[in-house]
Amino acid sequence: NSFELFGFDVLIDADLKPWLIEVNASPSLGRDNDLDYRIKDAMIRDTLRIAVGPAYDRDMLASVFRRKMQEKLKGRWHTDKALPANVFNVLGGKAPREFGVMPSELGDYQRIAPSAAWEEVLKIRNEKKSVHR
Repeated sequence: NSFELFGFDVLIDADLKPWLIEVNASPSLGRDNDLDYRIKDAMIRDTLRIAVGPAYDRDMLASVFRRKMQEKLKGRWHTDKALPANVFNVLGGKAPREFGVMPSELGDYQRIAPSAAWEEVLKIRNEKKSVHR
């Protein structure tokens, strides 16, 4: 349950062609001017909206799982039929987003891949590869 933020330094030339300069594994989130504040505050807000799951009471969740482990230790694997409902209740009625499921809110982020546009890019790239073979 973690995420990593990368910073991409891109230079845009006079012909509006982007050039990737470098990728930073730990980009600076320091803010020195109004533009920094506007861009980085929005990026942090949108990133946390996507990456952070629902708030919950950790002690209550631990209690639910302790009860489940006690049942397991007694050899009763499938006796706690209420476990999914208990976990759902601890999470305030919000289920965590499953792997691969799009977030309901992306903020100013845009999904690049997979998408219809990405599939078109792959198709063109593959066609060019087959022509050059």
